[in-house]
Amino acid sequence: KPSTQLLPSRDITRVAPPPPHLGVLACSPRHLIMPPQPALVAGAIGGAVLGVLLSALLIKKKEDRRVVVFASALAGGALGTMRASFGGASGARKDPTKRPAEPAVADLAAADPVASPERLRSALRRGALVVDVRAADSSELTNKSTAPVFEVVDGSLSAPYDKVNQTIPVGALGLLQQEKSAPLVVHCRSGARAGKAIAFLRGLGYTDLTNGGGPAVVDLREAYADAGLPWRPHNMGSVMRQLFDPKSSTFTYLLGDASTGEAILIDPCIDQIERDLALVEELGFRLTLMLNTHCHADHITATGEIKRRFQGTSKAPKSAISAASGADADRLIVPNETIKWAGGTRSLTALATPGHTSGCMSFYDAYTGAVYTGDALLIGGCGRTDFQGGSAKTLYRSVHSQLFVLPDDTIVYPAHDYKGRLRSTIGGEKSSNPRLGGVKSVGEFVKIMADLKLSNPKMLDVAVPANLRCGVPDE
Repeated sequence: KPSTQLLPSRDITRVAPPPPHLGVLACSPRHLIMPPQPALVAGAIGGAVLGVLLSALLIKKKEDRRVVVFASALAGGALGTMRASFGGASGARKDPTKRPAEPAVADLAAADPVASPERLRSALRRGALVVDVRAADSSELTNKSTAPVFEVVDGSLSAPYDKVNQTIPVGALGLLQQEKSAPLVVHCRSGARAGKAIAFLRGLGYTDLTNGGGPAVVDLREAYADAGLPWRPHNMGSVMRQLFDPKSSTFTYLLGDASTGEAILIDPCIDQIERDLALVEELGFRLTLMLNTHCHADHITATGEIKRRFQGTSKAPKSAISAASGADADRLIVPNETIKWAGGTRSLTALATPGHTSGCMSFYDAYTGAVYTGDALLIGGCGRTDFQGGSAKTLYRSVHSQLFVLPDDTIVYPAHDYKGRLRSTIGGEKSSNPRLGGVKSVGEFVKIMADLKLSNPKMLDVAVPANLRCGVPDE
């Protein structure tokens, strides 16, 4: 008989719909009721008739009761199968209007193959917004030679494809593209994820969509360049991983060097210690330095706890923060200081970017062509300026004098994002940041920040005292 005991409940969502010829006995509960199948119906009717006739004959001849029961069960089972086939009392089919069947994403992606150079040129000539659905670290290298390269198109919007939910963060898309009829060029590395992202966007009503392939599609590179959007290479070294804490929307960055085995962390969160240390071990690195861009108010830094775990060993990493922050650390950084690591072969330049707090630092990696901006410069925004010695005027000067003077193709890696984006570029922020970009004057920026009227961070009273002590909470 049809039964929900056919499969353990934990396996229900992992079972694909059975082939029609297997009938109801092969179904998971999710697919229990099937449309009538001619062969199944005929077999059910024949089995039912046979079982009934056999039961009557045996009863008439006074045969063993157990045989009668077996024959009756055969008839009942056949009838039950027939009822299930027609969607009878064993269960009702779900109303298709409540949850319409969705075509497989692969099928939709097949309808949007990588565009021809001519089609891509057409979309870019019409001013298409370029949407990048990749991750933004060394997991997305165009090639994996001795000089790994991560390539970025100028002005592209980071909106990473979620493989589990088969979505992209449309909240970020809506900030730059309000009209669903406006042209979009979607790319990943080779076009596969772009096709799936296009399927998702089409389901939301976007209509002018072009699969822009990605940097691995050689035939399209010239089309991007002709539109003034060449692929900009960034040397990631051995490893650069961008990690995320969903509780505080904080990005942590792991930089690793294979030749020396050294690794550093930028803005580690105490709630993600196990994840970060496990990744360092998995990649075969030794953590030597932990940098904080500022004294955070929305989470507790992990530096103090990580140091405690390695206390008394030769593997204990050092903590670092700006001297202007007033916080404790093994190393207090001053403006324009060079922070060397990987045996002196790699370095970060400390750029003083106060304004969000009085002690904010950004770390510029000239080798990679990237800057870790903390809260001073966010994607399409900036950190608040109304507490911890913050100043809108100071932040405006910091961003314009320290960050906006970097090369336009410098990747911006912020400490937070609340719309699902992963990275931007200095050129993109200079031209389109609604608070600091374009021709915004310092007076306009001060007014924008004053009008925000933000409530205090939930962790303010706990995080700031702890982070002033290198992430060690008060007893």
